[in-house]
Amino acid sequence: MPTTATPDVRFELPALPFERHSLEPALSRAQIDLLYSHYHRQQLTTLNAALAADDPRSLATLAAEGPAQLRPAAVQAWGMTLFWHGLAARPAAPEAVLKARLAHDFGDWERFESTWRERVVASAPGGFSWLGLASDETLTLRETPAGDMPSGIKPLLAIALCEEAYRIDFGDDRSAYFTALWSRLNWETVTLLLDL
Repeated sequence: MPTTATPDVRFELPALPFERHSLEPALSRAQIDLLYSHYHRQQLTTLNAALAADDPRSLATLAAEGPAQLRPAAVQAWGMTLFWHGLAARPAAPEAVLKARLAHDFGDWERFESTWRERVVASAPGGFSWLGLASDETLTLRETPAGDMPSGIKPLLAIALCEEAYRIDFGDDRSAYFTALWSRLNWETVTLLLDL
C-alpha cells in the first residue's frame, strides 16, 4: 500500500512554557489558542513552505537578515517565541537588582509601567512592543510594525500587538490587555537574558 511521505518540517511550533489554561484569568485559554495555535503556527507554516528542509539558518538569523519575502514571517515567529517565554503562569515581582535597574533607566518603577502601557496603547496593531538592552547598556522600549526587528537593542521581552493577541478577551482595549500581561510578565527571563 503506497504511503505519502510527509516533507521534513524545518520549524515546529515550540512548546509553551506553561499550560494553556494557566494564564487565566489574565488571558483565557481561547485567547492563547488563537494566538498560539493559529497565528504563531501560521507564521511557521509560511516559513516552512518557502524553505528547504535542510536550510541551516536559524529562526533568529532569518528574522534578522533573511530574504525580504521571508523576514516578516520569521520576525513574527521569533517574536512570538520571545513573547511566550516572557509570560509566567504564576505572577512574580522582578528581583530587586532588576527592579532597581528598570527604575533607574525609566525614572521609577511606576513610570516604567505607565510608559510601557502608553506605548502599547498608542501603537498601531501588528508587530511588537519590546523591552530591550541598548548598546549603551540602558534598558529601553521600542515598537516595531509587523515583520520588523527592533534595531539597536537586544530584545528581552516582547508584547505582541497583533489583534489575535487580545481581541477575544479585550476587544480593542489594549490598556486592559497590558494590565493582564503586566501581572504575568516573566521577569526571570529578563534577569537571565541580562545575566544579572
